[in-house]
Amino acid sequence: MGKKNDASLLPSAGEGPKGTPESLVTTPWEDTLEARAAALLTGGEPLVLVTVVSRTGSAPREAGTRALQTRNGFEGTVGGGLLEARAMEAARNSLASGLSARVSCDMSGFTPNSDMICGGGMEVLCEVLAPRQAEMFALAAEVLRLGGRGAWLVELRQDGVSLHGEGETPQRRLFVDALPEHAVLTEGVTVGLDAVTPLLETRKGRPGLVDVDGRILYVEPLDAPPVLLLCGGGHVSLEVARLAHSCGFVVDVVDDREEFSNAGRFPMARHCRVLPGYENLVQTCDIGRRHFVAIITRGHSFDREALAQALTSHAQYVGMIGSRTKREQVYAALRKQGVPDAELAAVCCPIGLSIEAETPQQIAVSIVAELLAARAGTLVRLRFDD
Repeated sequence: MGKKNDASLLPSAGEGPKGTPESLVTTPWEDTLEARAAALLTGGEPLVLVTVVSRTGSAPREAGTRALQTRNGFEGTVGGGLLEARAMEAARNSLASGLSARVSCDMSGFTPNSDMICGGGMEVLCEVLAPRQAEMFALAAEVLRLGGRGAWLVELRQDGVSLHGEGETPQRRLFVDALPEHAVLTEGVTVGLDAVTPLLETRKGRPGLVDVDGRILYVEPLDAPPVLLLCGGGHVSLEVARLAHSCGFVVDVVDDREEFSNAGRFPMARHCRVLPGYENLVQTCDIGRRHFVAIITRGHSFDREALAQALTSHAQYVGMIGSRTKREQVYAALRKQGVPDAELAAVCCPIGLSIEAETPQQIAVSIVAELLAARAGTLVRLRFDD
């Protein structure tokens, strides 16, 4: 093995870089795990992809939860607590040995006074990735970026828990509906979803294990994280960006002033754009079905302009800050422009769940809670009809 794979360079159990607890790291992620994995593999980094392939009882995370084990620590989470500690230990072992493993993390051996009184367990795949897979992960990241369709398929051994007893490794393949423009077909990639569609239907579109004539397969649809577009870069937007990013949103910011939309002010943002008058908002910010649009600009006219344009997009969610009086004034102006009442009724305004928020930090909590509810499909019953 080369020096980069030397187990002596790995953090010991329960210790990360510079002694951080549990080897957790806070390296900024790319938009998707696929993009992060591609970047690490391209750079020659040894890497283990940790995937929850099944769970039982009240285990904290469902199948499809993923994280990465690098030389510098554990990026992401598979649920926390003792179950995650076991998963992290298995991931470190796989990174040190270069051997993949399928590991059961359950309640066996836990004392009655442990932190897992709710019970449950999960099966975790610790998959050692090879540098040659960088192109496959990069292609998956590009498909996700463009909003395309696809799925991962991993073939596992049926007998036994460990994958490395005879040097076997899981066979990972990527299926995409179509190749992005200028993309090249790479090893392990299949164009067309016919082979995986029945498996996804068996799982009702959710990740998990499928038994096909004695073959144990893990299927996982490509799932890009949601994108939060903040229209306006003021104090509230800054707090929303911080909290939304920590909750799994890719954050983009747009403002008409450069001093309120830049990487120095929003280090967690993917893009910081400056648009005078918020012109060509939908096209410039490429608003699509992954987007949640929060309109928090510095003036009513800008709010009205941003809202009018956002309503022409396919965004999952559109919310606008402001009082009910402001809302009625903005809506009246948009009705005169021909915007239907049905479209206006779908806007969340005043933005955020009603928690009597006052400070920018409190308002951010109400807004991000609403975004999470919209994503989970529970917003209708949580938000009062104004």
